[in-house]
Amino acid sequence: MHGKQRTGKVIQSVLAAFLTVLVFRLFFDIVYVSGESMEPVFYEGEILLLRKWGMPQKGDIVTVYIDEREDIVVKRILAGEGDCITVDDGKIYLNGEKASEPVRGIMEGSRKQEYILLPEQYFLIGENLEVSLDSRVFGCIEKRDVNGIVVCKLF
Repeated sequence: MHGKQRTGKVIQSVLAAFLTVLVFRLFFDIVYVSGESMEPVFYEGEILLLRKWGMPQKGDIVTVYIDEREDIVVKRILAGEGDCITVDDGKIYLNGEKASEPVRGIMEGSRKQEYILLPEQYFLIGENLEVSLDSRVFGCIEKRDVNGIVVCKLF
Protein backbone atom coordinates (compact mmCIF):
# COMPACT_ATOMS: atom_id res chain seq x y z
CA MET A 1 0.00 0.00 0.00
CA HIS A 2 1.36 3.37 -0.97
CA GLY A 3 1.59 6.31 1.42
CA LYS A 4 -1.35 8.16 -0.17
CA GLN A 5 -3.57 5.07 -0.03
CA ARG A 6 -2.64 4.46 3.59
CA THR A 7 -3.35 8.11 4.49
CA GLY A 8 -6.68 7.87 2.66
CA LYS A 9 -7.64 4.72 4.63
CA VAL A 10 -6.69 6.37 7.93
CA ILE A 11 -8.79 9.43 7.08
CA GLN A 12 -11.75 7.20 6.10
CA SER A 13 -11.44 5.26 9.35
CA VAL A 14 -11.28 8.42 11.47
CA LEU A 15 -14.25 9.91 9.61
CA ALA A 16 -16.27 6.69 10.03
CA ALA A 17 -15.51 6.63 13.77
CA PHE A 18 -16.44 10.31 14.12
CA LEU A 19 -19.76 9.81 12.29
CA THR A 20 -20.54 6.71 14.37
CA VAL A 21 -19.98 8.63 17.61
CA LEU A 22 -21.99 11.59 16.32
CA VAL A 23 -24.97 9.41 15.36
CA PHE A 24 -24.78 7.55 18.68
CA ARG A 25 -24.76 10.83 20.67
CA LEU A 26 -27.74 12.16 18.69
CA PHE A 27 -29.93 9.16 19.47
CA PHE A 28 -28.47 7.63 22.64
CA ASP A 29 -26.76 8.62 25.88
CA ILE A 30 -25.11 6.93 28.83
CA VAL A 31 -25.72 7.74 32.49
CA TYR A 32 -24.28 6.49 35.78
CA VAL A 33 -26.58 5.57 38.66
CA SER A 34 -25.83 7.59 41.79
CA GLY A 35 -27.40 6.75 45.13
CA GLU A 36 -29.82 4.12 46.40
CA SER A 37 -33.17 5.52 45.25
CA MET A 38 -33.66 3.01 42.41
CA GLU A 39 -32.67 -0.13 44.35
CA PRO A 40 -33.30 -3.01 43.76
CA VAL A 41 -33.79 -2.25 40.04
CA PHE A 42 -30.53 -0.30 39.61
CA TYR A 43 -27.63 0.03 42.03
CA GLU A 44 -25.13 2.83 42.54
CA GLY A 45 -22.33 2.81 39.98
CA GLU A 46 -24.23 0.93 37.30
CA ILE A 47 -24.15 2.35 33.78
CA LEU A 48 -27.41 2.73 31.84
CA LEU A 49 -28.07 3.19 28.13
CA LEU A 50 -30.71 5.82 27.28
CA ARG A 51 -32.56 6.53 24.09
CA LYS A 52 -33.26 10.17 23.37
CA TRP A 53 -36.28 9.74 21.12
CA GLY A 54 -39.90 8.71 21.66
CA MET A 55 -42.50 9.66 24.24
CA PRO A 56 -42.05 7.95 27.62
CA GLN A 57 -45.04 6.14 29.11
CA LYS A 58 -46.14 5.28 32.65
CA GLY A 59 -43.78 2.71 34.07
CA ASP A 60 -40.80 3.80 31.97
CA ILE A 61 -37.60 4.71 33.77
CA VAL A 62 -36.28 8.08 32.63
CA THR A 63 -33.57 10.59 33.39
CA VAL A 64 -34.36 14.20 34.18
CA TYR A 65 -32.21 17.20 35.07
CA ILE A 66 -33.48 18.75 38.34
CA ASP A 67 -32.48 22.42 38.66
CA GLU A 68 -32.80 22.53 42.46
CA ARG A 69 -30.37 19.61 42.82
CA GLU A 70 -28.22 20.62 39.86
CA ASP A 71 -28.15 16.94 38.99
CA ILE A 72 -29.60 14.32 36.67
CA VAL A 73 -31.86 11.82 38.41
CA VAL A 74 -33.04 8.36 37.34
CA LYS A 75 -36.71 7.74 38.24
CA ARG A 76 -39.78 5.79 37.14
CA ILE A 77 -42.83 7.55 35.69
CA LEU A 78 -45.69 6.82 38.06
CA ALA A 79 -48.30 9.15 36.57
CA GLY A 80 -48.97 11.38 33.59
CA GLU A 81 -51.49 13.83 32.20
CA GLY A 82 -54.85 13.82 34.00
CA ASP A 83 -53.77 11.46 36.78
CA CYS A 84 -54.30 12.37 40.43
CA ILE A 85 -51.55 11.59 42.93
CA THR A 86 -52.08 11.75 46.67
CA VAL A 87 -49.24 11.25 49.12
CA ASP A 88 -50.66 10.69 52.60
CA ASP A 89 -48.92 9.36 55.69
CA GLY A 90 -46.03 8.10 53.57
CA LYS A 91 -48.27 6.13 51.18
CA ILE A 92 -48.84 7.01 47.54
CA TYR A 93 -52.23 6.82 45.83
CA LEU A 94 -52.73 6.96 42.08
CA ASN A 95 -56.25 8.01 41.07
CA GLY A 96 -57.60 7.10 44.52
CA GLU A 97 -56.03 3.63 44.74
CA LYS A 98 -52.86 2.71 46.60
CA ALA A 99 -50.03 2.59 44.10
CA SER A 100 -48.83 -0.94 43.58
CA GLU A 101 -45.47 -2.17 42.33
CA PRO A 102 -42.95 -0.86 41.52
CA VAL A 103 -43.37 1.46 44.53
CA ARG A 104 -41.65 -0.01 47.61
CA GLY A 105 -41.36 1.23 51.18
CA ILE A 106 -42.76 4.46 52.57
CA MET A 107 -41.36 7.86 53.38
CA GLU A 108 -42.03 8.36 57.07
CA GLY A 109 -43.47 11.62 58.32
CA SER A 110 -44.30 13.05 54.93
CA ARG A 111 -47.06 15.64 54.79
CA LYS A 112 -50.20 15.16 52.71
CA GLN A 113 -49.71 16.26 49.13
CA GLU A 114 -52.07 16.18 46.17
CA TYR A 115 -51.24 16.62 42.51
CA ILE A 116 -53.46 16.62 39.45
CA LEU A 117 -51.13 16.33 36.52
CA LEU A 118 -51.54 18.84 33.75
CA PRO A 119 -50.88 18.10 30.09
CA GLU A 120 -47.18 17.59 29.44
CA GLN A 121 -46.40 16.62 33.08
CA TYR A 122 -45.07 13.49 34.78
CA PHE A 123 -44.91 12.42 38.42
CA LEU A 124 -41.66 10.55 39.04
CA ILE A 125 -40.91 8.11 41.81
CA GLY A 126 -37.88 6.15 42.99
CA GLU A 127 -38.03 2.42 43.63
CA ASN A 128 -36.78 2.83 47.19
CA LEU A 129 -39.22 5.38 48.68
CA GLU A 130 -37.41 5.57 52.00
CA VAL A 131 -34.42 7.36 50.44
CA SER A 132 -35.71 8.62 47.10
CA LEU A 133 -35.78 12.33 46.31
CA ASP A 134 -38.47 12.34 43.64
CA SER A 135 -41.65 14.22 42.68
CA ARG A 136 -42.75 14.11 46.31
CA VAL A 137 -39.84 16.52 46.91
CA PHE A 138 -39.33 18.42 43.65
CA GLY A 139 -42.90 18.21 42.28
CA CYS A 140 -44.14 17.24 38.86
CA ILE A 141 -41.78 17.61 35.94
CA GLU A 142 -42.45 18.75 32.40
CA LYS A 143 -42.21 16.20 29.58
CA ARG A 144 -39.71 18.45 27.81
CA ASP A 145 -37.32 18.02 30.77
CA VAL A 146 -36.93 14.27 30.18
CA ASN A 147 -33.40 13.62 28.90
CA GLY A 148 -33.89 10.00 27.91
CA ILE A 149 -35.64 6.70 28.48
CA VAL A 150 -33.61 3.88 30.01
CA VAL A 151 -33.17 1.07 27.48
CA CYS A 152 -30.97 -1.26 29.50
CA LYS A 153 -28.20 -1.61 32.03
CA LEU A 154 -24.82 -1.83 30.32
CA PHE A 155 -22.61 -2.59 33.34
